[in-house]
This record gives sequence, structure tokens and C-alpha cells, in this order.
Amino acid sequence: MTDPASHWHRRRRRAYLTAVITCAALGLGPRALQAQPAPSSPVLSAIQQLSLARAFAPTLVFHPDEVYFPTSSMPSSAADTAIDGWSSRLDLYRALSAQEKRNRAALAYRVFSRVRDGDVEVVVEYWCYYAYNLFSLRGGWLPYRISDNHPHDLERLYLVLRPTGSAGWDAGADESWARESFQIQSVVANAHDGTIPPNQYAAPDGRAVATPVTVLVERGSHAMAPDINRDGRFTPGIDSTSASKLQWGIRDRGSTWRWYRPSFMDGRGTFAVRLCGPSRPVDTDTAACSHYSLYPADGLQRWFQDLQLSASDRREVLGQTPWLVRTFGDVRVENLMVPADPANGRVLDQMLRRRSGTETGFVAGFTTVDHTPTLVVGRRSFWEVPARHAPDVLAEAFALVPTKGRTLFEATVWGSYRLDAITNVVVGFGWYSESGSVSGSLGLEVRIGRLRIRPAFRFSDGGFDSRVMTTF
Repeated sequence: MTDPASHWHRRRRRAYLTAVITCAALGLGPRALQAQPAPSSPVLSAIQQLSLARAFAPTLVFHPDEVYFPTSSMPSSAADTAIDGWSSRLDLYRALSAQEKRNRAALAYRVFSRVRDGDVEVVVEYWCYYAYNLFSLRGGWLPYRISDNHPHDLERLYLVLRPTGSAGWDAGADESWARESFQIQSVVANAHDGTIPPNQYAAPDGRAVATPVTVLVERGSHAMAPDINRDGRFTPGIDSTSASKLQWGIRDRGSTWRWYRPSFMDGRGTFAVRLCGPSRPVDTDTAACSHYSLYPADGLQRWFQDLQLSASDRREVLGQTPWLVRTFGDVRVENLMVPADPANGRVLDQMLRRRSGTETGFVAGFTTVDHTPTLVVGRRSFWEVPARHAPDVLAEAFALVPTKGRTLFEATVWGSYRLDAITNVVVGFGWYSESGSVSGSLGLEVRIGRLRIRPAFRFSDGGFDSRVMTTF
């Protein structure tokens, strides 16, 4: 059989040699090759995409007291042109028995290939849509409790595959072909939005991840994490290879502490609810595993677009994020039922660099200077340091424009150390035009949705201010 990886690289080498010969004939140097377009990734047929989605469908393991399971965003028939409002659909779902909810379990899928660092990879993406998110976040160092209840919940799971060399791209289009041609290279499971990184596992030394992948699901909020050793618990270093300073894992009680503890979750033992892929055989190991169905995500997107809902109908169907949540939170319920992003891996890449992406950007906010209301504008850049116990680096340049008096400038470099999911201690130094000198500084930055509240103290002159900012 044809090796898909070698076949792809042979095509790239042929294209490169052709470009070399062409450039030589035209008298052009090697730099002309830099203008050559990058090769496009192979296109998978709809049957191949379905085969890959079925072959690598994960086993989802839920808390025994979970009341919401993944279901289809669409009505029972995609041909239906009418759809009820979110509140009515939620009431109908809540009225179902536990077994009826499991019988209706469904995941949307999409599969695409892309070239990363010169190599071809195939991404199998699953959308787990839930009718409701029922969860509360509990503070670590600060004893707070924030309700995170809202209609609609969408969690994404990515399985990144690499070619095995056992079969070609066109060698077949069934599940046997899919399992022979590809193996799982990494698993990326969404936890929560904001700055919380996903739970991810990468197979070491090129070894494959055993199938089906077992995925733990958090009670109420449905955050996911791989369970590589299948012991029913999330274990940092075993079920996750990420060196992130905050590993969310599974936190059934909503604790936001940076340090993960086994007590954060309840074990998924005998009474856990298991949902298996549609082609998983029911044997002695999976007798208690209900099967979910799969439906194409692009079909879901087309169906929703074809409804051509008015603005008021969209609010009725999707709901609307309350103004308080829009101001302070990360969730936008309008985007959860039917995501509009294309199948190109952009959301996956954003998820993997979630913290640096949310910490970097232009800044606007308010503070006071000599008891005068002051506008703060500027920019900040963030670099996540791989070492788990080393602080990350944050650089800022701000202009402070008071309602009375002259404009002030400051430039600071901070070491940012994470205490919990929303709080960072920042220690650094900066130049302040108000005093015309360099000073060390100490602060505490608390992130509440899109807002950051930071009280800070300057050592040299004893200056203190507290500012509220947002990054965009």
C-alpha cells in the first residue's frame, strides 16, 4: 500500500525540484523559491470524514448526578423550518427521563486536514452541545462564589491525527481504513473560556494514544479532560502533558485554585454515566455504555443559515447574554448553539494560546491621579514562560490622561505569578514620568470577565493607585 506521509513528501519534493529547475532556467537565485506558494493539504471526502469521526469517536464519562448530556442543536428532522425558543426547548429537555436524555445523546463532528510545520495532520473535531450550563465558580484565596448558569453550552474536543503509512489517502473510506491510516497524536479538550488553558495530552516519542479515547466530563459545566490511564480520575502528568501553570483538569465543585488537587473532582467509578461512539461494540466492557449519534457540523451550520431568522427570532431561539454578563463575563450564549467558524483549525490554535491571546492587546481603563479621574490608554504584551514555577513576563506602556493637569506616561515590565484562575501577583519595575525615575512595583491583578482590577504600590515614592482596565 502507499504510504500517505511519504506520498505527500514526494509530491512536495517534486514541486521543489520543479521550482529549482525553473529558477535556474530563468537565471533566478534560491531566494526566488521563497515566493513559491505553500502546498495545500489533501482534501478528505465526506465519506472519509464520517469514517474518521466514527473510528476515533471518544467515550465520554459523566458524573453520576449529571442532568444535561450532549444533544443535537437541530430538531429531530433537519428539514424542519420551524424551531422553538430556547426556553421551550430547555423545558422539554428537562422533562425527559435520564434514559431518554441518554438515548438522544449526539455530537456534531467535522474533519479537516492541514499542513503544520511542513507535515500533514488530520484534525477530528467534536462539538458537545448541552441545553444548559449549571455551575458555580468558587474562589481560592478570596472566598467568593460566582454563578455561571446560562442556556446553551458548547465544549469542543480535538483529536489530532498523523498518517501511519499503512494506507493511502485514496485507499479506502471506511472505519478500518481510518484506523489503519491514522493514529492519534494529541488530544485537546476544552475546559473553560477566558484565560484557562485546555486540557491536553500529546503522545510521547511518537507513540499512539489508545482508542477509544476516554474523556472525563465535569459536572454541570461539562469541561473535558482526557483520562489516558482510564482510572476515572484526572491526574496531572499522566492525563495531561501540558506544562501550563494552571491545569484545570476536572473540578466538579468549581474551585479556582491554581494548584490541582485530586479532591477537586469526584471519581468516575461504577455509577458514572458513559456515552460511547456509534460504532463501539457492546461487550462486557461497554455493556453500561449508551451510544451517542454523530451528525455533521457543516450540516448544522447550513440548516441554521437557511432558517433566515429575523433579529427578534434569533433572540428567541438563541437567547441573549444579559448586559452584566456581557460587561464582566466571557460567555456569549448567542454563539454557543450554532458556532459560525469554518473548519480550518483557527479555534484550536486560539485555544492553545488562549492566555497569551487574552493578555495581549490594547488597553483602556480608568484610575485617579491626585484624586482626579484619569483615563488610562496603552498597550500590553504577554509572554508565557514554559517553566511551571517561573513567573510569566508582562510588558506595558500607558498614557494617563487626567481630567485636570498634564498627561503622564509610564512603561513597566512585570513578572506575573498566577494564584488562581482569575488572580495574578505582579512584581516588576518601570519608568514613571510623574517622578521622572525608575521604581520597583508590586501589584495584584484580578480578572473578572473582560475587566481587570489592579491595585499597585511603587516602592520608591510610596505611590499607590488602583485601576480598572479592559484589553481588546
